Amino acid sequence: MKNKVERKPNPNSRYVRIWRVNVNRMFPVRQDALKVAFSVFAGVFIGIWPTIGIAIILTIAFCALFRLPKIPGTVASFVANPVTQFGFFYPAGYFIGCAIIEPPPINFDFLEKIKTLSFSNVVSVVQELWSNAAGHFIAFLIGITIVAAVFGVLFFGIAYFVVLYRKKRHLKMKSKFMQSLVKEDVELLKQIRRDEKIKQGQNKEKLTMMQIYPFKALRPVNPEEAGEISALPYDVMNRAEAKEMAAGLPHSYLRVTRAELELPDSVDAYDPQVYQHAKNNLDKMIAEGVIAHEKKDCLYVYRQTMDGREQYGLVCCVRAEDYFNGTIKKHELTRADKEEDRLRHVLTTNANTGPVFLTYRDSGQFDLFGKVRERAPLYDFVSEKDGFGHTVWIIEDDAEIAAIRKSFEAIPVSYIADGHHRSAAGARAALARKELDENHKGDEEYTRYLAILFPSTHLKILDYNRVLKSLNGRTAEQLLKDLEDIFVIEKLDSMQSPSKQNQVNLYLEKTWYACSFREELLEDLGPVDSLDVALLQKHVLSPMFGIDDPRTSAQIDFVGGIRGLGELVRRVDSGECACAFAMYPTTLDQLMAIADAGEIMPPKSTWFEPKLRDGLLVHTLD
Repeated sequence: MKNKVERKPNPNSRYVRIWRVNVNRMFPVRQDALKVAFSVFAGVFIGIWPTIGIAIILTIAFCALFRLPKIPGTVASFVANPVTQFGFFYPAGYFIGCAIIEPPPINFDFLEKIKTLSFSNVVSVVQELWSNAAGHFIAFLIGITIVAAVFGVLFFGIAYFVVLYRKKRHLKMKSKFMQSLVKEDVELLKQIRRDEKIKQGQNKEKLTMMQIYPFKALRPVNPEEAGEISALPYDVMNRAEAKEMAAGLPHSYLRVTRAELELPDSVDAYDPQVYQHAKNNLDKMIAEGVIAHEKKDCLYVYRQTMDGREQYGLVCCVRAEDYFNGTIKKHELTRADKEEDRLRHVLTTNANTGPVFLTYRDSGQFDLFGKVRERAPLYDFVSEKDGFGHTVWIIEDDAEIAAIRKSFEAIPVSYIADGHHRSAAGARAALARKELDENHKGDEEYTRYLAILFPSTHLKILDYNRVLKSLNGRTAEQLLKDLEDIFVIEKLDSMQSPSKQNQVNLYLEKTWYACSFREELLEDLGPVDSLDVALLQKHVLSPMFGIDDPRTSAQIDFVGGIRGLGELVRRVDSGECACAFAMYPTTLDQLMAIADAGEIMPPKSTWFEPKLRDGLLVHTLD
């Protein structure tokens, strides 16, 4: 007797893919579980009720009215269809309704009158019909309402727990992937160091200096369009905000860095077609002559102006290997999904579409490239929404470029101020391209990625504040009492930022409190442990709120200082969040000290403003 072979469903078959799509739509992992559950309840209830033909319209209207996600409810409404409706729901509803109100039997004598139906007797026939069947119609409505409510509640519970389960599984997978990626980066770092030692042994020299490179920038052709083409970095807005920012701007670079804004909302931001769409949009802008490559390798100076303060950065390319050998120093762990996202974006578009924000301890380098500001700029505009100024100058003289490059060889290291994911993706893209190139020599364009180097004296770090979704079972009074073990607490008369380090300001139930860490908690601390964000995490967020990993916890959110304390007040007063902690900004000296020590800062420790604009100067890998 032959053994039966168990047939498993093909994960790539059409029906499996359709099933997977519908599950993702009905139980979206990126939506709030409670809102999804209410949306599914509405879809099932409205669908089962006698609304054939308009069920979807009513479901969408209901979800829009109560600001619920529309797609889960729309998909759920298909639980009721002609087969289930007439085969089960309607008969069950009629049976239940009749059992409740027990309508009198129908007298069918009136059917004889229907045979002689005319304009003269239509009223009397309808009255006869109502008097004979009204009780049964009411019984049906009562019964079908009960059936709709029961199944709506059933699917409400299913949706709620399925979404919660999928969220936990999603976070677990992301965490596992992140750990594997960190492990992979550690192995890559070890390999790079081993290769570097071999190379040093062969060449009898050690690379302990910054190397910067000019490049043929892909940039806007018309200076007047630079402001509309360039855009804020991809990671400072959500999908809806990106779509709004790009509205009416056909050449906005958000159509490259956030290409999903042109695709249906059902398409995941990490779907392969998003990256291909980004490449298509970039190629289209080149083909239409909106952007073009520089004719020769150049350096650029980029000035940003905010509230009367100016900062000047040198736009160049840096070596990917410097990311691994420690010449470019890191102070944050990257999130695996975001790093993988930017890596796929770089490899698909074949470009570093946004620069990495680097800083360094200046020893005269600014004196060289700072003189460029006396010339006429390539671009000079003020972004409308934030009022920040952006000016770009070109350095195309070979002797001037050589002098600037030589001056940076005196700088032993630079520091990633902002853009850890871009830096990791740029470095890993170089390794990926190296593996594909049988004739790799080491000086190819793909071995570098785009960066802007700012003197540390030009920069200012803003606060990065925390908002919590709940009080973790406490009342406001209980929370304040528990916090007294950690802080010396003083009630404030008005909204204020912390006035010094080791102080955070709490906003709770329309009241601000100045919370200073107790002295005994500040003794014998290292460079990381002494950060206010680390102290808050260690003594408050983890033990009191159960937030062990703020990168993945759904109970915490982060608000950049550029949004102001008013944003904290808005989110708490609206009921979206339960309380907020306003932080004192991390200093640049703290950042560099931590990076020099090879340590990692807690997530969301720094917020730099103004943000670098994407699309002004782009580096292509070939």
